[in-house]
Amino acid sequence: MAGANQEAFGRLHQAVFGRNLYQPSSGRITMTYHFHIEPRDVLFMRDAKPMSASDAGLGANWPRPDQVWSAFINAFHRRWPAMQTWEHKHNIKESDRNKDSSFRFGALKTGGLFPYATADGTDNEGKPLFKQGLYLPCPLDVAADDSGKLYSMKLVPKGLTDLPAPLTHMFSAAVLGKAQPPQWIHASDYARYLAGEVLTPEFKPSLYDNERHTGIAINPETGSTVEGQLYQAEYLRFHPEIRMAVQAECVIVGETREKVDVFARIAQEENIPFVFGGQQGIAYMKRQQELVGLPQNRLNGNGLLLRWTLLTPALFPAIAVNSAKGINAHPGGWLPNWVDAVSGKVCLPQGRIEKQPSESRDAWRQRMVRAPQFSATLVAARIGKGLSFSGWDLQTGPKPTQVAVPAGSSYLFKCGSDEELKALATTLAWNGGNGDVVVSRRSTLFGEKGFGLGVCSRLAQNNIN
Repeated sequence: MAGANQEAFGRLHQAVFGRNLYQPSSGRITMTYHFHIEPRDVLFMRDAKPMSASDAGLGANWPRPDQVWSAFINAFHRRWPAMQTWEHKHNIKESDRNKDSSFRFGALKTGGLFPYATADGTDNEGKPLFKQGLYLPCPLDVAADDSGKLYSMKLVPKGLTDLPAPLTHMFSAAVLGKAQPPQWIHASDYARYLAGEVLTPEFKPSLYDNERHTGIAINPETGSTVEGQLYQAEYLRFHPEIRMAVQAECVIVGETREKVDVFARIAQEENIPFVFGGQQGIAYMKRQQELVGLPQNRLNGNGLLLRWTLLTPALFPAIAVNSAKGINAHPGGWLPNWVDAVSGKVCLPQGRIEKQPSESRDAWRQRMVRAPQFSATLVAARIGKGLSFSGWDLQTGPKPTQVAVPAGSSYLFKCGSDEELKALATTLAWNGGNGDVVVSRRSTLFGEKGFGLGVCSRLAQNNIN
């Protein structure tokens, strides 16, 4: 995509965000922390479905990335309800989208959550439940045989199927069987997946239990029970060795324009309590000395097919056409907004375009629009069932329902050269291709809340025509 189309794509992202996708990093203080979160009791994580006695509200959901982000923001406000001397007061501007916001702690960024086992776990009979270490969402482009082995799916032409544009190929199971892949796999197995190997998990992990309880509806105005109205709710109960691992950073501008690390003011405390989940559940977080240790890109082998697998959900909204601003329509949904909806071309600049200290944002965006772009195209995708969720805002009421691409979904890109494949892998990887700090969030919405983290690997299959 060149010329006018490049400019239209840049304006599209500016319309979505009010800013651009690419975050400047030069001269930026990055203080990233790794926390383990342990619930005091059960966890209740709503999914916005109605709750009644005849249909259990599905509250036994693994926490979404935005839920821990919101919990951290709320914890900051509870700890510091009034403006602190080390904070810079925000001056209301005409361009502010939410003028009722305090704009405090807006620099918060998180990455996660992921299950982490502090030790091997067994049941009452001594059978293994999980092994020590990090667990990650099982990729959706694997299939299980009857023995539990996991095989990467094969890539085949779409033929006469009704796959949507711009897909030309599809993933097909390499083995037949009724067994279903697990929800989570150990980080060691995930590394083998990225290397294109067959996975042989010793057992299907059981990291937590689901519990169902019946309750009585409460009238929010009176605080009393509502006669004859019952509901069912499901809860997560973690095994004692299971924690939730998350990366977080919050570096704000201080009163004298200096950088202030908010987490540094609490990170040395032991077992910091905060409200997490529905029904005012309490959890404790404790800083870890090393970062989470998410998987790194694995580009071994040959071929020009690059697979990008989501470690966290991603949100790609539908974009309406705006001729006045030169913005083309985009369906969003399962298709990333940075992929052309017709040709499948990746509409991202090659390499990070850093904002210069004295450069205006408009000039910076124009440089990105003019920068050379990738020629790689999306040829196949393996997408799971959409993750639907909503929420409640104290100022505006119910939030709109969002449908995210679930973690584990995979996208396959055909690159023009080995150099382009490696460059695209660097652009898409959660860590920018190197290191243990989250720097790339390829979700159009909620990137700061940990959506859109992915890892790249070279598909272990010959090139396609």
